[in-house]
Amino acid sequence: MRFLLYPKILFSLGLIPWLSACQTVVHLEGVTPVKLPYLKNTANECYYLDEFMPVPDNLVTGLSGALKLRYYSFKFANYKDWNEREIVLSFYSRDDKCWSLFEEFYVVK
Repeated sequence: MRFLLYPKILFSLGLIPWLSACQTVVHLEGVTPVKLPYLKNTANECYYLDEFMPVPDNLVTGLSGALKLRYYSFKFANYKDWNEREIVLSFYSRDDKCWSLFEEFYVVK
């Protein structure tokens, strides 16, 4: 039985440095937050989102009656005075070109 135990111990000991090397390979540095443009929610506003919005982590589109909706979510973003938070901005449009800001909020983790 002792002869079977020694190879297992040697194999396990040889595996430890290899596992720690793997951890350093997959180590990720901090994420740089996306800087979102300052948007105002005022009457008769018109944003052409495809021209200036950064690529979101998630984009959901849909309809609510005659209005088209877009929800942009960013895992790490700087927006107004909200630093490095998960931010969701929602917009509505009637013509799919000119968009108005509907909601803005951040997710508390």
